[in-house]
Amino acid sequence: MEPEVSESYKKLTHEVALGLSKDNIKEIKFVLRDFKKRALEKVINGTDLIQLLEERDCLSVDQVDKLAHLLRTISRHDLDKKVQMFKDSAISSYLAAHGPPGTWKSQHAFKYAHYFSQEQKNDLKSLVWRVDCSTDINIYNSLSHLMNYFKIHCISSENRIEESIEMMIMSTVATLESECYKDSKHLFILLGIICTTLPKEIINTILKHLKPHENILVILTVNESLSEDFENNVIEMHGMTEEEAIAFLDVPDSKAAKNVAKILSFSPAGLVYARTYMHQTKISIEHYLKRFENITSIEDQENSTTKACQLLIDRADEKLKKQKIKLLQYLPYFNTDNIPVFLLKSLLPRNLSDNEKSSLINTFLKILTSYSLIAISGQDDSRVIAAHSYTLMILKSSKTKDERLAHMETLLDYFVSYMDLDARLLEVIHRNVLLVNHAKAFLTNFEDESESQTWDQKARKCYLYAAIGITYRMYGNAELSADVYLSKAKHMIYRAALCGGELPCDRTSECPDTLNDYLSGSKAIQDRAKEIFENLLLKGKELSPNFIECFVENKYRNLQSIELLCKYGNISITDIKNNQLSGHNIDQLRNKNLIMDSKHIAETFWIELLITTLYNASKNTWLMELSKDERNNLRKRISTASTASSICFPVTSDILLEHQLSHGLTKHLEEFMKSLNINKNSKHSSVAQKIQKFCPIFSPVTHRNGILYMLRSICDKQPGLLKSAIDLLSELDSNTDGIGFTEFGVVKRIKDSSLYHYVMIDKLKMECNGMFERLSKSDTLSEEDHLGEAVKIAEQLEKEIDNMESWKALSGIHLKIANVFKLKNTEENIQRAKYHYKKAFDREYESNNTRLTRFHLKAVVRYAECCIQFPMKAELMDVSKLLKGVKHRFRFIHEADSLFEDEISEINKCLGNLEEKADGINMSSNEDQNELRPSKYAQTDDLEDYYAMWLLEKKRDLLIADKERTETELKRISSELESRKNKIAENNLLKEN
Repeated sequence: MEPEVSESYKKLTHEVALGLSKDNIKEIKFVLRDFKKRALEKVINGTDLIQLLEERDCLSVDQVDKLAHLLRTISRHDLDKKVQMFKDSAISSYLAAHGPPGTWKSQHAFKYAHYFSQEQKNDLKSLVWRVDCSTDINIYNSLSHLMNYFKIHCISSENRIEESIEMMIMSTVATLESECYKDSKHLFILLGIICTTLPKEIINTILKHLKPHENILVILTVNESLSEDFENNVIEMHGMTEEEAIAFLDVPDSKAAKNVAKILSFSPAGLVYARTYMHQTKISIEHYLKRFENITSIEDQENSTTKACQLLIDRADEKLKKQKIKLLQYLPYFNTDNIPVFLLKSLLPRNLSDNEKSSLINTFLKILTSYSLIAISGQDDSRVIAAHSYTLMILKSSKTKDERLAHMETLLDYFVSYMDLDARLLEVIHRNVLLVNHAKAFLTNFEDESESQTWDQKARKCYLYAAIGITYRMYGNAELSADVYLSKAKHMIYRAALCGGELPCDRTSECPDTLNDYLSGSKAIQDRAKEIFENLLLKGKELSPNFIECFVENKYRNLQSIELLCKYGNISITDIKNNQLSGHNIDQLRNKNLIMDSKHIAETFWIELLITTLYNASKNTWLMELSKDERNNLRKRISTASTASSICFPVTSDILLEHQLSHGLTKHLEEFMKSLNINKNSKHSSVAQKIQKFCPIFSPVTHRNGILYMLRSICDKQPGLLKSAIDLLSELDSNTDGIGFTEFGVVKRIKDSSLYHYVMIDKLKMECNGMFERLSKSDTLSEEDHLGEAVKIAEQLEKEIDNMESWKALSGIHLKIANVFKLKNTEENIQRAKYHYKKAFDREYESNNTRLTRFHLKAVVRYAECCIQFPMKAELMDVSKLLKGVKHRFRFIHEADSLFEDEISEINKCLGNLEEKADGINMSSNEDQNELRPSKYAQTDDLEDYYAMWLLEKKRDLLIADKERTETELKRISSELESRKNKIAENNLLKEN
């Protein structure tokens, strides 16, 4: 007995004894009238009663139910509550299930979790959370999901994994001990702790923080002993008894059942495998024994449970092969807790229809479920499967090394095909996020198994590192994890393709004289870019033609890319299956100069991969620098009301270096593509559609990003630099006839086919023009002209907003539009600015991004400033609520108390002033007549309704203006449709004759 439990028991009995009155004693003696009369006569007070109950074994530390029943019978619920509290506190807050694999540690933990859930079903705040403790990275991922569930902004990194885990556990405990959760009970299940693969310090840290709290229960499943501090309350898990095993197998021949149970060491898992096998195959136990003895393919033949599992897996695999379903072998390489149906479907042959795939998936899941190999949750295409890691470990080890390498080769192709480096669209980022944890789990296996790698494998592995890093960067609040994988991709290219060459140390440190100097960097940087380009061009030739063809053919492309290729390649979109190109499609597109020759794609592959990686690494490092400073200087950094010098962002020399290298590499790549001999005999329906030369898609991107860095980092903006930036942006739009902008050899933009490109350019032009307003007066510039141009661009962008719904960048576009409208502060423009600030904030949630991002912070601060500057009560109350909500998300971060302090204080002040006005206090007669007054719409209607009405009016006017053109176009289309129908009818008639 633990000393603290004994003391609590003494305290309880003492309180109950003192709390019972003489009348209570009489009532209890009546209830206990079955006791001997002489014994009851000795009971005079509460102490005598407690002594009697203990002597009759009705009361002890472990048995207080009888006392509780007596107290309830005499309606002493106050004392009964104390007994119940003792019962709860006497239960240990943690329990460790210790034993070898196959002893059902996890099953017992889950059984208790179900019981716990039922007990707490009326408490909506009670939490049950499973933490996969098989590796430190799995613990990190489980706790990251928990932070997301609690909506806690938590900066963590896989590079500082132990520190990050401790921080997340501390944040969890603080949340569960807060007012909202402290009266509820919570359960944590720490599964799969294998002390040989996991540092004990991590588990000890988790237990150290969870154990002291009475409202937090913990169950652990472990294969080896924990530290001495946590050896109490360990339950040793063993096999079944002989009688239990025989009864469980439920076969007529009890002697044979006893023999099977003995062979399986009475292991619950082994017995389940055996019973399931016999039930599914309808064979006798004697036949089962013979088959069991013949299993020899497994490496660990001494473990009988392993052999039983192997036998069951082989049987399921046979049934799957008869159905021509080849999926089972891939399961061990995924994150086995949540494998989505989408992943399994997309691994099936691409020539199958969606209905055929669904049918095969249903059969696959039915077979594995019948053999107790998986569990399924969710419905239809939202289904997720989970499999026990032990089962999948057996499945994986049953394969030869060559088989495992073949499976991983297939999966390497799969992840490279389905994860995209261009994650600008929500469609793409959501797919990447769905696959990212599975890609990471796969890479762990691939790195362990694959000792030496070919150039093709290195290229794909590097691509996958970059894809994971870009996914984290674009997702938001995951810059540190993004840095881990982008760094892996960079270093892999440097090691594999450049023999570990170092970057130049000559950074750009002073304010450049020209925009080109800023974009291109020093001569050393330019020379290094040329050297890298030439080296990578040679290394690209070592990539095999087969790899390049497979890469182009298997790539899963977004709908916009497919539509562009179909439009300019004269291909019916119905000919494109599963958003992937066939060999025939590729030949058609190559004849139309929409795909480069394989030779040139190979030569430029490493170059494009490094450009993409450097570009994203530069932007990600910039965001990391921002996150270091945002909490302390949030308003100074992102306020629109600050001076020009105070909104500079820390574009460090290292950040700029990576951008300048990517820009330099892009320029060399552009020159190389211009020199290619392009197919001059391609046939198009229009001369305007003919591709005469290729250009890397990153050519305008690195120009745009360089200008963006210039706007953020050079505090003393020179009018000359701004003018050069506007001119350069205009040039990017010109002279694009006959140019196919390619990504890894496939044309992705032709002339004006990309709205995204033009919106990004217009957004920067708008910002450059708006920047003139912040500059000091200049004799050579007309401020009104530039501001007017900025507003004109903002209005044009606003008209296109509906076409940007699928973009990840829409939040940022809302912010830029709002900034410009606020500069030209008419009544209408201020309402539009407030609307866009609010939409920028809401957009992050609309796009399923529940984590706080920089867009949330920028939007809410700027929305607050706009509402403070042009106050209305409803809006001030709305933004105050938003600020407090965001502040709550940051509550566990150092110095979070000061977050939004100024904004909330100013809002309260404004609300007070508005209250005073409402009470009839006279305002000064010298009030500025030019001060903005809220419009009549804003006073009577909701902001969003007012703005929506204004936007609808604008759209109606545009539609009326285009009515004549629309009617003409409809007539032309109708006429062409009729002509086509007649032609088809004539052809059919000729065939019949």
